[in-house]
Amino acid sequence: MTMDYAYYPGCSLESTSPDFNISTNALIKFLDLGIDEIPDWTCCGASALHPQDKLLSVALPALTIESANKIKKDIMVQCPACLAHLKESRNVISEGGELAEQLSKILEGHDISPNINIKHFSEILLNEYGLGNLQDKVVRKLNGLKVVCYYGCVIVRPKKLMQYDDPENPTIMDKLISITGADVLDWPFKTRCCGASYSISRVDVVYDLTYEILSMAKKVEANAISVLCPLCHVNLDLRQKAIEQRYGEKFNLPVFYYTQLLGLSFGIDPKELALDRLFVSPFPLLESNNLI
Repeated sequence: MTMDYAYYPGCSLESTSPDFNISTNALIKFLDLGIDEIPDWTCCGASALHPQDKLLSVALPALTIESANKIKKDIMVQCPACLAHLKESRNVISEGGELAEQLSKILEGHDISPNINIKHFSEILLNEYGLGNLQDKVVRKLNGLKVVCYYGCVIVRPKKLMQYDDPENPTIMDKLISITGADVLDWPFKTRCCGASYSISRVDVVYDLTYEILSMAKKVEANAISVLCPLCHVNLDLRQKAIEQRYGEKFNLPVFYYTQLLGLSFGIDPKELALDRLFVSPFPLLESNNLI
């Protein structure tokens, strides 16, 4: 099933979160989606730039919109922050006003037409590829996995901009993971903030917030977490051991990207899903449930 999208990986998936990028491309290839990377894409400006220079913060994503326009494709994104910045830029162009006029001046001659769809890969899989078609691909039931789906705060807020799912109780990832055979648990921290980009400037805040998330996952008896945000993954996975040492509590909760769990259920080799790159090794859990 070929889809009329081009893939925008953004800087995080090319640097700190290559496992997300690898597993995303593995799914695209396995499902034969025909989605190629946007040629000559530009950094969206990340969260650090946007409070500093509003014009530049919309100009950088606009260059990627231009790249997609050149090949007449809509944009598929994985990083929620990139998704937000691309949508914000598109809306500024579409709605007009002083900022849009300034943008037109500095990008004169560029095709930044806003008539383009920008969507997260998870909603494309659910709403366009279809749950039934995905279900047909499952060859390995992930029995024994008790998963909580953690969306983070960026993918659902602000609701008017993101238009992703219910901002209080999103279910897109829950529905996707449910087809794998894993037990998807309900819990109240689906959209609780993990500290996001405070990961650099206020690590103490990140430790406190992430500790609460891990504690709640443990309280509902989850043995794994599924995420769709590279920043959330860094805080929950990379920092988990430091959090255990700081608070004197053991979690040992593997943090999967949703693409990795889907790929595992499709029978894709764990190495092709970059499971060996996770800081909290998932292999003891998977081996104990005869999943690899």
